[in-house]
Amino acid sequence: MSVMERPSILRLADPARIAELAHREYQAGEYERAELHCMQLFHQDPENTSTLLLLSSIHFQCRRMERSAYFSHLAIKQNPLMAEAYSNLGNVFKERGQLKEAIDNYRHALSIKPDFIDGYINLAAALVAAGDMESAVNAYATALQYNPDLYCVRSDLGNLLKALGRLNEAKVSNHLSASTRCDYRLP
Repeated sequence: MSVMERPSILRLADPARIAELAHREYQAGEYERAELHCMQLFHQDPENTSTLLLLSSIHFQCRRMERSAYFSHLAIKQNPLMAEAYSNLGNVFKERGQLKEAIDNYRHALSIKPDFIDGYINLAAALVAAGDMESAVNAYATALQYNPDLYCVRSDLGNLLKALGRLNEAKVSNHLSASTRCDYRLP
């Protein structure tokens, strides 16, 4: 089977298989291939929120902010309670330097899904960029309440506390982060 034959075979394949392949390609950083497969799914079912969310993430990774926002908006239109779509939209706003809009979208995502760890991490980063360090500390601390083993978050919190002059709290956070490993990655 030649490489040229492969896409036509995938068009006939089960949408679940194509979606699984697109997710694997996305995780591997093969964004163009993941987009190709997602677009096949999108043409079959333009209302599938999982496909819309993945397309938003792919376009964000490829620095195509307008397209990322477009697919986030489509996902929100299909499911206004999809916290991940608001978080993706927040990422676009943050990247554009529109911090108020980013923070609003992250907070909205968290109002929908209070245990959404990525939402707290994204919110904390936007709050730091906006200069609201105390609120960022609270966002990081909340993420750690849901998963205390997040080394990177604990380390970021420790560094933020140190920058705020809260050295004893920073020592505790950094000591705890040294006992775990960094295996958490943002999308």
